[in-house]
Amino acid sequence: MPSPTTQTNTVADLLAHGETDRLECKSAKGGFPKSFWESYSAFANMDGGTIVLGVSEPKKGIRVVEGVKRPDVLAKTLWDTVNNPDKVSANVLFPRHVRVEDAGGKKVLVVEVPRADRVDRPVYVGRDVFRGTYRRNGEGDYRCPRESVLAMLRDQNREPSDGAVAEELSVADLDAESVRRYHTLFSNLKPDHVWTRLPDEELLVKIGAAVRGRDGVVRPTVAGLVCFGDFVTILRVLPDFFLDYRERLSGDTRWTDRVCSSDGTWSGNVFDFFFRVHPRLTADLKVPFAMRDAVTRIDDTPAHKALREALANALVHADYRGRCGIVVEKAFRRISISNPGTFRIPKSVAISGGTSDARNANLFNIFSLVDIGERSGSGLCNLFDVWNRNGFPPPEVEESFEPDRIRLSVSTGPTVEKTTEKNGSTTEKTTEKNGSTTEKTTEKNGSTTEKILSLLAGAPLMTTLEIAKQTGLTEDGVAWNLRKLKASGRLRRVGPDKGGHWEVLFPPSPPAKP
Repeated sequence: MPSPTTQTNTVADLLAHGETDRLECKSAKGGFPKSFWESYSAFANMDGGTIVLGVSEPKKGIRVVEGVKRPDVLAKTLWDTVNNPDKVSANVLFPRHVRVEDAGGKKVLVVEVPRADRVDRPVYVGRDVFRGTYRRNGEGDYRCPRESVLAMLRDQNREPSDGAVAEELSVADLDAESVRRYHTLFSNLKPDHVWTRLPDEELLVKIGAAVRGRDGVVRPTVAGLVCFGDFVTILRVLPDFFLDYRERLSGDTRWTDRVCSSDGTWSGNVFDFFFRVHPRLTADLKVPFAMRDAVTRIDDTPAHKALREALANALVHADYRGRCGIVVEKAFRRISISNPGTFRIPKSVAISGGTSDARNANLFNIFSLVDIGERSGSGLCNLFDVWNRNGFPPPEVEESFEPDRIRLSVSTGPTVEKTTEKNGSTTEKTTEKNGSTTEKTTEKNGSTTEKILSLLAGAPLMTTLEIAKQTGLTEDGVAWNLRKLKASGRLRRVGPDKGGHWEVLFPPSPPAKP
């Protein structure tokens, strides 16, 4: 269904099918309703919505068209008020957003409120930004907490939020090893660039990671701090800074792998986090056998590049003054990347591509100079395109509030639907790229891993394809179970992949008695 903020929706469509979190109906029997402006603020501060005057809602889900006697008078009141800065902080409406429609023989006034540009947010009612700023929650408008208002005010600034200088620090407070690794990477990628021969301190100034003050002292910017600082030093300026990668590839409740900025075993900064995490994210993606030349295999695919771009996007668009930090989670065939902050442009525009508005433009530049990230704003667009061409389910992008966060979730394999029967058995239905489906049923008294162990105990030369045929799993599913068995110490590969054999180290558990 088209968005309620487009004129393709008639009043009848909106009232019958409109999403309640994007539609607000208000009676106007007593004149222009004062509560209109709370909804106006709420829609403008989120993804927009439609307000219909002349429709009451006596009960949830029940809408009654009452109509308005003088829609022209209501419209004049609307325009007079929205253009009065003492009443409303910003006018985001154009004439095309306001119209009179007939609904069952009665006139109603329809106001389509678009999402406000970030330089206009927060849109608030009255003169107090902290008391007059609203957002939408389900079917109601609520006053934003101070933290959310401050985040919107930060995003108003034309200057990048990571350009501020950490006045209490000098470049000597940065992690020297991280700076050295960046300088080496830059020099290897751009050996003829004039900056490669600069001292570290001068390179940091050139790339926007530091500035020289009037006192002659070179101090890091926020971009330089999060990129090259150590975790403890970063917390002195950004107390909510946090980076976390969590990997759980089995049914165990414990993480099978974790990279956390606070564990003290590495720097804990954004630059090192990227290079520690992106190989882990892409490790299980299929790599078709292809050669760049006679001796060099191509181990990078569009899917690898798209995931790296998604990780880079989270790092350069994060609000490092927001709560909860950056969290990357990997499960079997599922990856999610979330970061603090909201979209600075409409989500639909971000997904369509071609428009870039990085919250941390200096960090964006630091990354792009070593070929991490794209300046074209095509990251999400490219991800959706690559996933479509691979036959994967489309990525999911969610913007949430209190705390403000963006979460990207992707499946790295075919769609798997899992159902549990009353007798305890489970059935997995897998839809492949070509549209074919396979089903695997696991009975309550037997597990997939035990079946694989039983097969290999009797036929240690079985291939992944043969195991897949016997178990009903895909080859990816077999490979995942084999890795889990090897990690648990129950299975070992003897010899090479071709010509070797499997060795079951512990006999399979006997099946449970019925």
